[in-house]
Amino acid sequence: MLCCVQITEDELIELANKSGKFNDAAIKFQHRALKNSGIGDETYMPRIVFQPGHKITLKDGREEAAMVMFGVVDDLLAATKIRPQDINILIVNCGILNTTPSLSSMVINHYKLRHDINSFNLGGMGCAAGIIAIDLAKDLLNAYPHSYALVVSTKVVSSTWYSGNDMDMLLPSCFFRMGAAAMLLSSSKLDRWRSKYEMKRVLPFYFFLLFQIFVSTNRNLKSL
Repeated sequence: MLCCVQITEDELIELANKSGKFNDAAIKFQHRALKNSGIGDETYMPRIVFQPGHKITLKDGREEAAMVMFGVVDDLLAATKIRPQDINILIVNCGILNTTPSLSSMVINHYKLRHDINSFNLGGMGCAAGIIAIDLAKDLLNAYPHSYALVVSTKVVSSTWYSGNDMDMLLPSCFFRMGAAAMLLSSSKLDRWRSKYEMKRVLPFYFFLLFQIFVSTNRNLKSL
């Protein structure tokens, strides 16, 4: 069973020192990066990544994903009072870990979701996968009225942990922590009264940049 630990900045540096995997320059770099990152002292890390001789395994990644995903989905279902069998659409995204069986199948089997659920697993897309998942949920809810869509987003630290002295490779290990988020979206008008937000439009960031370039180019042309 994967064990996680709440970790402060000083504790992380201490564990990195004890692991024997980093030289002095790498330790100093991590300390400097953490001090300027704004990350608080209430984040969690899998303890196993600091053990001497640790190697990345698929088993550790799946255990971490199950721990954080099931935790947030349990909280979501308890807060919304929605039964798992009422969920019509499931979208799970993870920036790096992309397993077989998929993370979405783990959620389906754990919560005994309906056999005809529309299930999607997004992997290998980095941090952009979160907004892509919401955009996909929006399109599916338009196609399936009166439906619920469950979107689960996570980052599996044990699969991305870097134990070396390349400064560029060390940055993700400094910034990323264990965690997941779950959101329930509905296309039923009956849920409007209790919804926290209403989705109007999903605009990927690169479209926004293209629009800014278009506006800037037009202004420059008009000034000629």
